[in-house]
Amino acid sequence: MRLATLIGLIAQIAMAGTNDVAPAQASQPAIRVMDDGSAGGSVELPLGRQLEVELGANPSTGYTWRFNAGNPSPLRFKSRRFQPAATAPLPGSGGKDLFLFEAAAPGAEQLHFEYRRGQAGEPARTYDLRVTVVP
Repeated sequence: MRLATLIGLIAQIAMAGTNDVAPAQASQPAIRVMDDGSAGGSVELPLGRQLEVELGANPSTGYTWRFNAGNPSPLRFKSRRFQPAATAPLPGSGGKDLFLFEAAAPGAEQLHFEYRRGQAGEPARTYDLRVTVVP
């Protein structure tokens, strides 16, 4: 009898904490802005969400995308990576530069991207993205 009471008490203690735990929320995917060949665009981003900017690139040409953001910025730069256009890329083939940002504070930001080789001369292309972070 004592063993059954002890087992029941342990079960009640173990189950007591399960009602207070909130279910885990799945993280929302990043909002994507894709290169459409235009000179720019605009996007509204909820606070805490991520923004992924995809710009066509071919690093084998020596050109690369660079960006400027304000300081302080409502966006936090998280990462940058190159994604080849094909699953088995050929030497010299292009792809996309992917820039990942997180909305860290409410406000507006003008991201200015330049596709250039080195610092000298004019960029081959520019892309301006107006980002408004809303609470």
